[in-house]
Amino acid sequence: MKIAQTYSYKKGEEFLNKNHPKELREVIAAITNTNAANCMLKVSEEKTMNGKLLFSPVEFNNQIKAYLLKYHWTKKTDSKKGFKEPRIYFGKNRFREMDGIKNKVGLEVQFGKYAFMGYDIFSKMVIFKNQDKIECGIEVVSTQELVRKMSTGVSGFDQILVDFKNRGEANIDIPVLVLGIGLTEKEAIQCKKMEKLFKRNPSDFYKKFKIKKPGSKTKPGPK
Repeated sequence: MKIAQTYSYKKGEEFLNKNHPKELREVIAAITNTNAANCMLKVSEEKTMNGKLLFSPVEFNNQIKAYLLKYHWTKKTDSKKGFKEPRIYFGKNRFREMDGIKNKVGLEVQFGKYAFMGYDIFSKMVIFKNQDKIECGIEVVSTQELVRKMSTGVSGFDQILVDFKNRGEANIDIPVLVLGIGLTEKEAIQCKKMEKLFKRNPSDFYKKFKIKKPGSKTKPGPK
């Protein structure tokens, strides 16, 4: 994947380049080593989507964090994911979690709804800063070309800019660099081929990529 758009909030880019260039390079490497075609494994169950093949936010998130595991942004575990995100606890069963932390740089990989992006930057990162866990942050979000091929409600780079430009800066905010990621030309070609294969022969697609058909029953419990 590639970094298509950037936004430096409270001089986040300058702060990272000056104080944490190594950590910034590692996050950029995690993005550029993620193949978007490997994340195009979700079949929509929404009526308005008509069973389209979509990008999976979970796959994007897991691939980026799995790459960063070897650089100790997360901790290795025996779980299905293979890693555990850093947390701070506020008593029994009360905690906040980030996608990664290293040398006081906080990372969030956000492919969820619009409200979550603002929460990451204006609330969660401030909480971790107040706990002396981070001093700056990196927020990875989707560009509009990815949003168009995700489930309804996923937001992206353009939306968070609205908050930045209209909310302004507060004294408690920390420096944050927002990275909007998109497809390389090679990935765009790969994804089109996958869409054609899925449209032409869905059964072969499900078997080849070992994914469940929409409506498949799953056992209850954590996933």
